[in-house]
Amino acid sequence: MLLELTEEQKLLQKNAREFMEREIIPIADEYDRKYHPLPREVAVGLMRKLAPLGYIGATLPPEYGGHSLDLVSYAVLGEELARAYLSLAMVAMIQDGSVLPILAQHGTPEQKKYIPQILSLEKITCFCLTEPDVGSGARDIATTATFQGDSYILNGTKTWITNGGIADLAVVFATTDRSLGMRGISCFLVDKARSPFTVRELPKLGCRSCPTSELSFQDCSIPASHLIGREGSGYSVALVELAKLRVAVGIGAVGVAQAALDAAVKYAKERKQFGRPIAGFQLIQEMVADMAIMTEAARFLCYRAMYLIGKGEVPFKETSMAKAFSTEMAVKVTSQAIQVHGAYGISEEYPVERYFRDARTLTFPDGTSQIQKLVIGREMLGISAFV
Repeated sequence: MLLELTEEQKLLQKNAREFMEREIIPIADEYDRKYHPLPREVAVGLMRKLAPLGYIGATLPPEYGGHSLDLVSYAVLGEELARAYLSLAMVAMIQDGSVLPILAQHGTPEQKKYIPQILSLEKITCFCLTEPDVGSGARDIATTATFQGDSYILNGTKTWITNGGIADLAVVFATTDRSLGMRGISCFLVDKARSPFTVRELPKLGCRSCPTSELSFQDCSIPASHLIGREGSGYSVALVELAKLRVAVGIGAVGVAQAALDAAVKYAKERKQFGRPIAGFQLIQEMVADMAIMTEAARFLCYRAMYLIGKGEVPFKETSMAKAFSTEMAVKVTSQAIQVHGAYGISEEYPVERYFRDARTLTFPDGTSQIQKLVIGREMLGISAFV
């Protein structure tokens, strides 16, 4: 059972935190106000700074140019980046943790030729599953892929796509045979330079610097060789990746909560009322204690879920627990941090208002809290509430 980080993981955490304190945290508030979203050149520049620490190609095997980190180490890196700047963490998470493992595990030799371009940040990637009318019920996706000659013709719209507005490569899930339901869903690699698609940016409450877009594919022709795996295997590919992405979102929530907790502790020690620091007030201490308890509990849920995935399991119950608890926890912790700051908590002079907006945004990606609870209920009771 995972109870403590290894010495190697502690060193990884220390190095990442020192880097964030020096390079990322000082610019995070400014960039969050300035960029809605980060321009491509800025996002790539920041990721180039992150790459030597292992953020790009973190878990990829060495034969592909990766760092071959275990998933708990991947979680350690993710938490430290999210603590510094969640928008950037989301950008890097998709660049590193969605398309790369799919190509490494399921790609053909021709498709794997894209891996070095992704690692070098020459190509930015996105993962396209969600649609305007299809969120958690991914088996009902409406985007179609019709085989014609030596190509597939994609038609449909994907929405809430992280990195969509700056992406060169998209992994797109589409139905190749609607009569087969989820067994008719296939996975495709779309190279925008060869198979153009249109993009519309979606402004949002939190993670404002993270590009989040609607992608439209209208008679988008892609080579038949860009089918990933076989026809009908897309849903199983998506399920495995979604399990990891759910926990990664949970890790992001833990990072934001830790940042809010750190800020609340610092402020409580500095702010004085009635002639003494507010840190000495009982109700302030109660809020800080609750924040610490919730953050630590979420961290254990997320790290354990990553540990299980790293063992080759697809632990639906544990991943949903990690995602649901951590994101709802982050909303509570960041809200409490604002309360500790008093009126200054809603001012842009302090980062806690950004933490709250970012945390509130995390309860939706990769399945809402309500959907996660239905998954947990199904796994516990053996009866599905989904219709």
